[in-house]
Amino acid sequence: MIDDVRDLSVIEKKKILARKRFFSCFGQCVAGIVVATFAIVLFGLFLTSDFLAAFKPAAALRTTGFFVASFAINLLLFSGVYRFAGKDGKPVRDYWLAIMVAVITYMLSIVSSCKLNVFAMPLTLATLVVIELTGRRSATLTTALVAVLVVLTYVFSGNNYDISLIVSAAICNALTALIVNFFVHKHFNRLKFLLMAIFSPLIVQPLVVAATLAIGDTSINLFWHFVWSYGSAVAAALIFMPLVAIFEGIFNIADDFRLSELCNLSNPLLKRLASEAPGTFNHSLVVGNLAEACASAIGENPNMARCAAYYHDIGKLKAPLYFSENQSSYNPHDELIPEVSVSMITSHTLFGEILAKQNRLPSEIVDICRQHHGTSPVGYFYRKALSLREDGELAVNKYTYAGPKPQTKIAAIIMVADTIEAAMRAYTPDTREDYVARINKLVDEKIELRQFDECPITMGDIAVIKRTIIEVLPSIHHRRVDYDKRKKD
Repeated sequence: MIDDVRDLSVIEKKKILARKRFFSCFGQCVAGIVVATFAIVLFGLFLTSDFLAAFKPAAALRTTGFFVASFAINLLLFSGVYRFAGKDGKPVRDYWLAIMVAVITYMLSIVSSCKLNVFAMPLTLATLVVIELTGRRSATLTTALVAVLVVLTYVFSGNNYDISLIVSAAICNALTALIVNFFVHKHFNRLKFLLMAIFSPLIVQPLVVAATLAIGDTSINLFWHFVWSYGSAVAAALIFMPLVAIFEGIFNIADDFRLSELCNLSNPLLKRLASEAPGTFNHSLVVGNLAEACASAIGENPNMARCAAYYHDIGKLKAPLYFSENQSSYNPHDELIPEVSVSMITSHTLFGEILAKQNRLPSEIVDICRQHHGTSPVGYFYRKALSLREDGELAVNKYTYAGPKPQTKIAAIIMVADTIEAAMRAYTPDTREDYVARINKLVDEKIELRQFDECPITMGDIAVIKRTIIEVLPSIHHRRVDYDKRKKD
């Protein structure tokens, strides 16, 4: 029960914003719903019935029903994808991806079932592409709705098709897609993903035989239904590879295949970072190791964490020498007033965002380039400016990063890993107790500055992150044995 009027207004404001967001997304997707509806209906009628007769008065009611049913299914797909995307997701992008994949899968299924065999519906294609580029729930919904559309196409065609056989084929192929959805994991490498997609459909093939027998068919069709059902699943797995590469490029999606390519150190942007800012490059590699371990520990995507860490400081390419890790003997800040130094330091987040967009990095990485320092103050130059003031007072807001604060758990992980790695590189405590205390202090400072207020990370997650860094970082910053000294001894 709400006791405070202010609480009520906040809740109402959230509801209004949620409604505005929904209708804004719907406005951006309504064209896709309409176009997909026309594409599905016209293509289906062209292949399964007399196309011209379908638009004559005698068949007008049936054709209208097909349009309405297809529109309702596409609307249902939008609603489901919007809900599955969540408030921090990208529902518009996910819907356009899902509807394009649905239309392609539908067209291939209609062609295959009409021209080859009724069981040759490659419904698994929708599952494979959508699960890799968005998620399991969207993949399940997309596949189920495509199966329903295929059945409706034959129902509204006006021809005397064996609807029981078509329904059986649609159910068997949809179950095949569901099995693939269950066994295939989006974090598999390409080979394992492909093998699981090829062998998982074998589980459903006895059901294909049983469905054929159940409708009273004991002819050679038993064999052909089995072959075409499994063959369509294998074909979907083979088509999936080039298709997912096309869609990840069109929508700039950070799936694991793309992240693996971006983490390749021969990537032009990383090669430039290694050449122009070698200290920043080495720092980013260490932060990548820490972020990957922390992400795995709290159940986030470790590939995304590593990749984002590799690119989080690319903004320093604007002026590498202004950052201590790239300096040797000359420090340009010695000749600058603190205000100018701070502007040079804090601008690397904004420039990183610009550079990431220019290189078409995924939006998740672009956001982390901007968010990984949040609104934290640049303490060294603030204290330096404060020491130059006679009155000893100075507003800290002119010496902070522009933000925004981390919006995701991975952005928070990289903020913590970045801060700790930089601090421990500058000063390594002698004892483990001091080491742990130093890490706790650095993280507590971020909490006191309320840097994690806008992301869904919990105190339990932060505790796990600290514990993981305490275990992993010493093995990276270990001390080498001085062999020359041992030889002299």
